Amino acid sequence: MKANHIIGSLVAACILISGVYAANTSAGLDEKDLGMRKAEVYTEDTAAPDGTNYHKEAPGTSKKIERAYVNAPPMIPHDISDLGEIDKNNNACLGCHMPEVAKDMGATPIPKSHFTNFRPHVESDADDNFKSESNDQIIKKDLHGQLWQGRFNCTQCHAPQTQGKLRVESNFKPEYTDKKGQKHKNKSYLIDEIEAGVKVGNGL
Repeated sequence: MKANHIIGSLVAACILISGVYAANTSAGLDEKDLGMRKAEVYTEDTAAPDGTNYHKEAPGTSKKIERAYVNAPPMIPHDISDLGEIDKNNNACLGCHMPEVAKDMGATPIPKSHFTNFRPHVESDADDNFKSESNDQIIKKDLHGQLWQGRFNCTQCHAPQTQGKLRVESNFKPEYTDKKGQKHKNKSYLIDEIEAGVKVGNGL
């Protein structure tokens, strides 16, 4: 029994040594081939980005980008480089996308949800405890055509798209949970469905 144990140990040791030797003598993978850039990994001298190539179509001439999911913020399909930055005194987006002018400008109108304040009123008591006016329902305050300031900075949700070289091919295809979502691939109906999550949470 002792002899068998010794022989078994020797065989295991030989196999281990052979594996280590093979690993050290086999052709290894060059460091340049470890990443997707195929570049030298220490100096970064040959690492160059592909560059950013945003859509250059002028507003009103581009094709709408299909949404990735129901009521997703639509992506910007046209060039915005000449529109300037958005600040409290300037928002060039409104010149085309406000509902009263959008049709004449050939633009997508800002939806009703952006003219609604969903933020509940919160007050604090003498002990600095905060209390909301509602915890179990959606607050919808119609601002009667006035853009809610929480939606004023358009590019916090909407962004232009760049045409870059995909390192990993994407086969993503949007799927919509209902027929209404399929019908509104380029249009928002969030204001009509805003309470969906609350109803589900309350078992309604």
